[in-house]
Amino acid sequence: MSDRLELSLRGLPEWLIREYFKEMGAQLVGGDEDATGATTEDWSVSWTHQRVKILGSSGIGLTQFDLVFRGEPEVLRDVHDRFMKKAQRGGG
Repeated sequence: MSDRLELSLRGLPEWLIREYFKEMGAQLVGGDEDATGATTEDWSVSWTHQRVKILGSSGIGLTQFDLVFRGEPEVLRDVHDRFMKKAQRGGG
């Protein structure tokens, strides 16, 4: 049975999100520069993005990425944890 895990994040550029998934052994879907997802034998992820306004600002916004992971529950927990370790580091 395949599960679904959703994650929304801000503050990372899309090129870095793609790079993280490549580092995790995933094949990008849609090409290196136009990818909107990644896949392996055990899991997959797709993403969309939207511009969101920062509360209290006069129009400043951030790009939010909405990721949807699919796979077995045990696999998703591991993939989520590995991705978040990379994302929290923020490319530094």
